[in-house]
Amino acid sequence: MNEVQEAGGTVSGGSGPKPRAETVRLLGRDIPVVAADDGTLRAEDDERSPARRLRLFPPVLIHLIASGETTGKLPEMLGRAADMHAREAERRAMVLTSLLEPALILTMGLVVLMIVLAVLMPIMEINQLAR
Repeated sequence: MNEVQEAGGTVSGGSGPKPRAETVRLLGRDIPVVAADDGTLRAEDDERSPARRLRLFPPVLIHLIASGETTGKLPEMLGRAADMHAREAERRAMVLTSLLEPALILTMGLVVLMIVLAVLMPIMEINQLAR
């Protein structure tokens, strides 16, 4: 719960026997969570969990986190998710640059064409006047 409060969130909710339902307010949204016996907070485990409902994260990341929570290997799964998203960002950057390169070459070719025409047009007009 301290991590939530350090991140600028607030925790409010039940005072009954554990596990107790609480509400965490993060990013301007109320997210229902359940406090476990060890003092940790976990999101509801249904298909309408806050992460799925709010669509803040990609579905693959939500599945990796759920898998990590159930197997007890959450740090490993988060590392795997970070690697996956880093590769995806790198791939998108490569696609963008591969599309940008031909467009930049065409633009530079048009600029050079305009400069050449700007130099040759007066020369051709002078040649016409001389005849």
